[in-house]
Amino acid sequence: MEKGAHQRAHLIDVARDLFAAQGYEATTTRALNQAAGTSDGLLYYYFPHGKQDILDTIVEEGLTRRASEFTVDFSHVDSKTALAEQLVRLIDGVWQSLAREDNYQSFIITVRNRMLLSQAGSDWLDGYTNGLEQRILAGLATVGPKLGYSETQIPVLTSIIAALVISPLFTELLLRNQRTLATDQLTELQGQIEFLLAR
Repeated sequence: MEKGAHQRAHLIDVARDLFAAQGYEATTTRALNQAAGTSDGLLYYYFPHGKQDILDTIVEEGLTRRASEFTVDFSHVDSKTALAEQLVRLIDGVWQSLAREDNYQSFIITVRNRMLLSQAGSDWLDGYTNGLEQRILAGLATVGPKLGYSETQIPVLTSIIAALVISPLFTELLLRNQRTLATDQLTELQGQIEFLLAR
């Protein structure tokens, strides 16, 4: 990595740590520069709009990285039980990804500072959640008909499954700081999905 790219990445890493630990608004550019060992000029060279640019970059890079980690492939699914198992693996994969410190920090920063994001930052966040839902929809569209689901049922199933993915992230991860789903939680989740798919 060239020196400029290394310095920029270092500023982002330091900012991510500070924003997660003490909050975006409580972190001054002076504190950020001191922690990073850089000058004001260097920070503004890489991020002309200061902290706002850094916040947007943390959100964009965090969401882009997380989105690239999830694949939805139901092509080998041949039963509703197998589909439920695949969906639980997908949800568990989301959790495992968020368990990594950098992803966890990016997630917390994104949620805590949702109202402070620029329009571009808000668009990335919306794009991430919509993209995850669209991947699930595309996966269900390929397997749904052979499992007996109509074209009108598949989008409804997708919305409910997406809620089952997203809702625990806020209750367990954000509110309870629980970074992994326990075995009993995964079992309960599988039961909920199997009940939903049996309809």
